[in-house]
Amino acid sequence: MKLFKLFGIYIKINYMLLPIFIFSIYYKYFFQLIVMTFIIIVHELAHALTSIYYGIMVEEIELFPFGGVAKVDNYFEIDPFKEMIIAIVGPTSNFIMLLVALILQSYIALQIDLVYFFIFANLTIGLFNMLPILPLDGGRILRAYISSKIGFKKATKIAIRCSKILAILLFLAGFHFGLKAQENLFLCGIAFFLYIQTNKEKEMMGYTSVYQIVTKKKQLLEKGIMDVKYLTALESIDLRKAAQEFSTWKYHFVTVINTKGKVLGNLSESEILDAMIKYNYRMTLGDLIEMKK
Repeated sequence: MKLFKLFGIYIKINYMLLPIFIFSIYYKYFFQLIVMTFIIIVHELAHALTSIYYGIMVEEIELFPFGGVAKVDNYFEIDPFKEMIIAIVGPTSNFIMLLVALILQSYIALQIDLVYFFIFANLTIGLFNMLPILPLDGGRILRAYISSKIGFKKATKIAIRCSKILAILLFLAGFHFGLKAQENLFLCGIAFFLYIQTNKEKEMMGYTSVYQIVTKKKQLLEKGIMDVKYLTALESIDLRKAAQEFSTWKYHFVTVINTKGKVLGNLSESEILDAMIKYNYRMTLGDLIEMKK
């Protein structure tokens, strides 16, 4: 359900939130929920406006019971540096709001419960989103940083492992503290939700990798230049295993050697990918070198 439009971006509320708003009136925490909604909108707007600055179109911001999501058109084309910046501005917006509230509180000395709630909520959301768990901002920052070193696919695998371990630890912590105070059991729900979302990141990993490889040629033609990465591989290595070493934002050349270290030839990234499509991904690099002769 669309609420309003800000900076050309539709703010949308998921229908699962409606019962929560109704219960909030009955249990007298409606104003706290409004404050929380405002904080989440600002957080997601920070992501959205930074994305627009980098030329990435943002369709809408949708609010869910566990937070919000800024939906973008061409997310797969974001390079690691831009993804890190886009991810980090969300928690940064929370810490800025927290700082402003503390400064105003020190000058005006407002003794209002909602002000304290505003400060606590920003601190909690900011720190929570910095956890290195996908799809939280901290998880995206971790993946983007590793991706710039070893490529998107490997980075996503590492980030997913870290995310699952931390989600399980969060669930156990929620269960432990829930035994002492039942209100802490909500951490178990959040941990379960994050674990499910991490699995979705795993499902998307293959599609994202293929998309980025396909669009790499387009990026090279548009920019006219791209960083190069040189690899050395044995002739017995198959094409698929070689392609798994390819990074998203670099063009690759592979030097093929035999077990004695003798250079048999060189292959470009395009030659390897074309051979995978034309022949068979199980073909070895040595076989492809022989076909070139």
